[in-house]
Amino acid sequence: MRARHTEQPTAGIVHDLGNLIQVASSALNRVARDPSVSTAPALEPVIASARTALQRAGALVRETITKAAEPPREIEHTDLSSCLAEVEALIRCAWESHIRLEVRVGSGLPAAKCDRLGLQNAILNLVFNARDAMPDGGSISIDAAMAGHGRAALIEVRVADSGIGMTQETMARAFDPFFTTKCPGLGGIGLPMVKHFAEQHDGSVEIDSALGSGTTVILRLPAAPARADGFR
Repeated sequence: MRARHTEQPTAGIVHDLGNLIQVASSALNRVARDPSVSTAPALEPVIASARTALQRAGALVRETITKAAEPPREIEHTDLSSCLAEVEALIRCAWESHIRLEVRVGSGLPAAKCDRLGLQNAILNLVFNARDAMPDGGSISIDAAMAGHGRAALIEVRVADSGIGMTQETMARAFDPFFTTKCPGLGGIGLPMVKHFAEQHDGSVEIDSALGSGTTVILRLPAAPARADGFR
């Protein structure tokens, strides 16, 4: 009985979130149709990025509802190169000029055994955390490479920033739900969600940081095995 009481509020929140996304999308469409926008070309990529973000949010809502109603599906295989290219394109259109972003993907990298949308959301969480750790600007890098071989092969995604870093005490609690060093109500969910995503796909996540020396978050996910025909 307790599970039902938990599921119903969660379903209601997801449904309400979908309604809010529709309102925001309608407002954005009205802004895009305003004649003044056509005279400000610099706004076009910003509006396009906002529209893409709302579409992704809508897709996440639909996926959440679908997963709640269906039995578990077979885990997807996600190509890191195209996955990170989409993340980079989404970020750059609305990125602050004082923050540098670099994305590097190792050659011949196999697919990761995880769902694509979940991985992109996890990386976005890490990138936005990195951005918030650099109030005066800096650099963020996303690197994807192999770690290990054979059955133990892993895809390792590192999100590193040159920000303020963390104390040992903060690192020890970084994955605690609702723990945050930001203003109340503005954090404490992102890193626990990344950890949940990693563990859900038999992966892991860890943090390497020092106060004043930036932070690196390392997300590890199982690599998809090669098929007999040589493809992954």
